[in-house]
Amino acid sequence: MKITDIRNVAGAIEESLVADKLSENIVQIAVENNVCAVIYNKNYQMVYSVDSLGVNCFLTRSPISDQKAFIEEYVLEAQAVAGSDYYFTMQNTNFRQEMIFYGKEVKVNLTEFYIFINAPIEPLDSTISILQDQFIYVTIAVLLLSTLISGIISFRIAKPLANMTESARKLAHGDVNVRFEYGGYSEIDDLADTLNFATGELSKMDELRRDLIANVSHDIKTPLTMIKAYAEMIKELSGDHPIKRNAHLDIILSEANHLNRLVNDMLQLSQNQANKLSIDPIQFNLKKKLSEIVGLFAGFTDTGQVEIEINIDRKLRVEADEVKIGQVLFNFINNAIRHIGDDKKIIIKAEPLENVIRISVIDHGPGIELVHLPYIWDRYYKIDKNYTREADGGTGLGLAIAKSICVAHRLNFGVISNEGEGATFYVDLPLA
Repeated sequence: MKITDIRNVAGAIEESLVADKLSENIVQIAVENNVCAVIYNKNYQMVYSVDSLGVNCFLTRSPISDQKAFIEEYVLEAQAVAGSDYYFTMQNTNFRQEMIFYGKEVKVNLTEFYIFINAPIEPLDSTISILQDQFIYVTIAVLLLSTLISGIISFRIAKPLANMTESARKLAHGDVNVRFEYGGYSEIDDLADTLNFATGELSKMDELRRDLIANVSHDIKTPLTMIKAYAEMIKELSGDHPIKRNAHLDIILSEANHLNRLVNDMLQLSQNQANKLSIDPIQFNLKKKLSEIVGLFAGFTDTGQVEIEINIDRKLRVEADEVKIGQVLFNFINNAIRHIGDDKKIIIKAEPLENVIRISVIDHGPGIELVHLPYIWDRYYKIDKNYTREADGGTGLGLAIAKSICVAHRLNFGVISNEGEGATFYVDLPLA
């Protein structure tokens, strides 16, 4: 660093020689850099000197008569480096101070000049001591400032997390209407969005749970009430009248069968959703299977209440679990009958797609509003919340069972419907 300062002084002196203006500016530069400098011409005559060192300046201690003898050696070295510069360190014997001697040859208007500069190397002990003291103060200031800033940042981060903790505590106590507030940071905002989504899903599950309890209670209570009422009627009124007694017994058997179907459907759905559903795929004739399923609805078709049209190639074969796919198609058809349109017609058709065949069950009934479509596969989901028992003895679990079977098969399935335009329930089966 000291050599760089000295070279800057030499450059300023050279510029002044070229401009022929060795002014007080050179003196100021010498004082600022704590140097002494002399300029000799090629005849070893001093043409300019500047001194900020006084008795410490090595260059000005020699008598005028001995200038040539004193400076000749350094001029020769300056000539030897051919336009460059040289320097070496030396020891000031008077003050035991290390110094730098610098020499350079310059040419101005075809005349050679020699610039020599002498400067002490400052003692580092005092500088280091000052820097150490300053470092202590700066360190204390930085620690205080960083503690303050980190405290502010920690408060800004901790406050939204504390709010989330309080909201989570409310959620744990059953308040599904709680909201998680944003905190001004992208990660915290993402966490709030996730927790709010989870809270919304829990709210839906809580509503479904209440509906499920209400519907199951209703489904069990109604047949039990009927069984109890007709049993009392047999005991008190129709016990000795065979015709009335048999009619009452038929009702009791019907309600008992409904209870049995309800329990069986609930057990099957629970097993399906617990991943205990085993799939045994085989190849089977699709139209033959559908004909068997449609035959189960003979009570509707024979009396003209429903017309079921099957538009499927009689040679079409698919590969799946025949029994469980039969349950899916049975539930689709049963759902279509319960929502039959004025034409009393249901259409079952097959459409070839890429590597699969799409089986669609189409009715022309009232259709389904778009807002209800994502939820019709949920157990006991009712578009009309004023729950009434189905006249045909349905348990309200058919579509949920169909969904669980399709998911276990990894089949694509769904419903297409618009309000007032009927509904199309479909499932894509792999070709044999």
